[in-house]
Amino acid sequence: MKRLVIAVTLIWCSLGSMIAGATDPDPQKQQQLLKKIEELEQQISELRSLQLKKQTLPVKKEQCMKVVGVESYCTCVSEALPATVDYRQFVQILLTPAAEFGYDKLTVEQKKDVDQALVAWARCVDYKGPQGSGAMDRLMNRETLF
Repeated sequence: MKRLVIAVTLIWCSLGSMIAGATDPDPQKQQQLLKKIEELEQQISELRSLQLKKQTLPVKKEQCMKVVGVESYCTCVSEALPATVDYRQFVQILLTPAAEFGYDKLTVEQKKDVDQALVAWARCVDYKGPQGSGAMDRLMNRETLF
């Protein structure tokens, strides 16, 4: 992972120096180089995000195991949660009503994390409510889910 980040960084730096030292004023070539730099910056950002997620997985799983103790569920949740949301925050998101949580006042990135946490819950939970009563529909439409 570190080698890949270093390689991408070196390529990014060399492309940057090519633009800075370019004697060819061809705007098309410069535009292509700028596009490549933007793509590399995006890849670096994705790698950093992936690395952060890998670092937080054991902590999230440990928190979940302390509370729930179901390994399959905890593995699923810890892998599905965004890197910035730990298990404690996940539980708070699930249990706090939308108005009290202040969802409307969150930034776009924070809303994305909350939404991903709710998707993680829906994907990982094995809800066993009363059959034929539409319990899952009522659960998914409750006010604590955004």
